[in-house]
Amino acid sequence: MKFVKQLCDRGLIGCLVVMLTGGFLAPEFAKAEKLWMEGADVATTEETIIGGNIFRKLAEKLSPAVVSIRSMIKTSRRLYSDFPFTPHGVPPGFREPPPQEDIQPQGEGSGFIIRKDGYILTNAHVVVGSDEVQVTLSDGKLFKGHLVGLDQSTDVALIKVNAPFDLPVIPLGSSDKMKPGDWVMTIGNPFGLEFTVTVGIVSAKGRSLGASIYDDFLQIDAPINPGNSGGPLINTRGEVVGINTLVLFQGQGLGFSLPIDLVKKLLPQLKEKGRVIRSWLGVVVREITLEIKEALNLLVDRGSLITEVVADSPAYEAGIRRNDVIIEFDGHTIKNSRELPMRIAHSPSGKKMPMKVVREGETISIDVVLAEVKNRGRQ
Repeated sequence: MKFVKQLCDRGLIGCLVVMLTGGFLAPEFAKAEKLWMEGADVATTEETIIGGNIFRKLAEKLSPAVVSIRSMIKTSRRLYSDFPFTPHGVPPGFREPPPQEDIQPQGEGSGFIIRKDGYILTNAHVVVGSDEVQVTLSDGKLFKGHLVGLDQSTDVALIKVNAPFDLPVIPLGSSDKMKPGDWVMTIGNPFGLEFTVTVGIVSAKGRSLGASIYDDFLQIDAPINPGNSGGPLINTRGEVVGINTLVLFQGQGLGFSLPIDLVKKLLPQLKEKGRVIRSWLGVVVREITLEIKEALNLLVDRGSLITEVVADSPAYEAGIRRNDVIIEFDGHTIKNSRELPMRIAHSPSGKKMPMKVVREGETISIDVVLAEVKNRGRQ
């Protein structure tokens, strides 16, 4: 599923029917040099009491590690069309000048530095399709950004600038530890208004908008707008817990941020291969509703209902059937159709993975060997 999120054009999508593919952390990446600094490496307290000037201090400390990103595209135009000679163009015998090339801005977004030698995280939709990436630091210094890796399925991009000095960084925290009601802060460039700071709370976790099978957003009420894309969502310990990605304009205070723990799983592959290697199960799933439960005479309320098995897929080879309900994958309970692709996303191909399936009221165990998806580019 090709996926380019735009910060201002998203609407709620009701149902979820997915073809399951996933990304995994290949063994060779497990030993790779860490690309970021963990928040635990720098944090000094377990809890931070909200009050006083805490957000002012965080903004002062962390803003230097936030950047403005402008994606540029090359354009060309024929100069003779500007000549006011005749309605039919240039006069006979006049030699047409060569087209003039120019580079124009395609869009703007935000990003943040995760390593002092210039690695920067942002959203894929901020830089995809650009011919050149321009990065502006908080002090106004300009650099050309080089695209290191990009994954449109999760809307994550890793870029790098080559600065002759060490750059300030923001440590990465844990989105898994965030709870609804926790305070958060954003820093970004909405509508080109550089280094704007807003504050709010985490409204909910695990949100899906139907844009991708990997949707697992933190919902926030801190104001974000076009231009905030790719900027950091920061907890009260000064750690990044998400990448601000999109907002729904149909309501108020409906912003969504990619959880940083998901991003961490992708970073080694983005750096080493420029893309995310994905594995494949080969099924289409959907939620179990009351109507479906009664129509199929299902004896379970939760799980991932199989509506289609792709021929010659790993699922087909393992004997998975239509109307099976997967309730457990690799020891993890599957509560709904969204959880299965997320579990597959962190499982390697070529390895036997145990599952529990409810079929005609009976729970059976099935082993499946996931296959690597071939020729799917950066999906």
